[in-house]
Amino acid sequence: MLLPTPAPLPLQLHQYFTDPASAYARDLSDANAARARVRSVLKDSRRAGGGGDWAAAVRVTTEYIPYLYAILACVESDDLILKAEPLITWRFSLSTQLLKKDRTKVYYELAAVLLTHALCLSNHSATMVASLGSYETASSVSSSDIKLHDETINAAAELLCRASGVFTHLAEVVIPRWESAVGDGIKGRPVEMGREVSEGLAKLSLADANLLAIRRLMSRSLSLSHTTTTPGPPLPSSHPSPSLLSKLHLNVYTLYDSARSLLKTASLSPTSTGEIVPELRRYLSDGRAIALGLSYKWLGVDAGENGGREKAGESLRWLEMARKELEEVEGKAKGLKGLKIGKGKSAGKERKGKVEGELDAIAAFYGGYKKVNDTVHFQPLPTATTLQAKVPAGRAALSPKPFAPPQPAFKPRSMGDANRPKAIPPPPGSFGMDGLSLEDEDDSDEEDGGEANGYFGAGSYW
Repeated sequence: MLLPTPAPLPLQLHQYFTDPASAYARDLSDANAARARVRSVLKDSRRAGGGGDWAAAVRVTTEYIPYLYAILACVESDDLILKAEPLITWRFSLSTQLLKKDRTKVYYELAAVLLTHALCLSNHSATMVASLGSYETASSVSSSDIKLHDETINAAAELLCRASGVFTHLAEVVIPRWESAVGDGIKGRPVEMGREVSEGLAKLSLADANLLAIRRLMSRSLSLSHTTTTPGPPLPSSHPSPSLLSKLHLNVYTLYDSARSLLKTASLSPTSTGEIVPELRRYLSDGRAIALGLSYKWLGVDAGENGGREKAGESLRWLEMARKELEEVEGKAKGLKGLKIGKGKSAGKERKGKVEGELDAIAAFYGGYKKVNDTVHFQPLPTATTLQAKVPAGRAALSPKPFAPPQPAFKPRSMGDANRPKAIPPPPGSFGMDGLSLEDEDDSDEEDGGEANGYFGAGSYW
């Protein structure tokens, strides 16, 4: 899903700081240039209607973040002294509070940039996936091409895990520090700058990443079944475990449900203004219903394939429950077509097509299992309430990649590090494009090479 990103209005950082040692003119000029590049790339993406160069957006936000950490460190060590709190203005995108000016310290700028960086990671992932199309069922795609596309899915999932880690860091570290620093000055902030929205976006990104993990798991089976079989029982031996698939979808359902609740709560916050746009709330609402329906589907298939005579009735009831959930989403065709977040209209159509395909598959499985039950097993169907008590716990395929603050672009000179080297931004090729094993447990998201030692607050500032 493509989400519109915030965009900064022009700001000259050097105008708001006194540099007693006249040592930071070049550094502040470089920070201004980095911020200008962020603004330029984000403006181009807005003009492109969401189809901008999101890899470039990830790169420029990554380059700017170390400057903000450096400025904060210098302010804390009194190497830089604020003449006045900067009047920072950002044009926001996920709420009805579109434009916000603030004088709540540089924390506001850091929070806005981290929010933007995470959204750019998410959008970069979405454009990578969109470029693949439905490659699993395309007759023109060879097995070697499927392998390459699977690697792209892995890389896109990694980007979403990184985005989830940035959102989590924003919610758990940066926003609380900002709130503590400004006290009542936090009132009136845009709703997406609150903890609840960042937490909700972290769960949304992680849910989307887990959906990609499921797609990667299913790709070979879908390709084979599309060319050799029709939907329905029995499952081929190469098909992933339906029990595992049900638990993976249940985890996605839980993440979407939690994200939806957090975004609803955020609109009630007394310190925030505006409301989350309804298109985003609808995406979460429909996503949780689809995930729940698919979990019921695979529970039904598991019972039908592996449960024997005793679970023949359960299989049919699970599939009926799955059909009900998905038919409710299909009935929201107007809502799905009306999504207008980024390229949300096409995303809505794609989701609607997926629902229709899943309903066809459910009908095929239901017909096959019902015929066997009516002629061989003769088992009654349990109630939906009885089965809901048997729903297993979800299982995660992927977890967030924790965000580690980068090495500052420069350090306080008062700490005796006058000849320090500048931090070198990572090359464009280091933004999650090298592939990912869905079992990868590496939890590092270090952008610029780790922690810096020897400056004020090193190791504990954030």
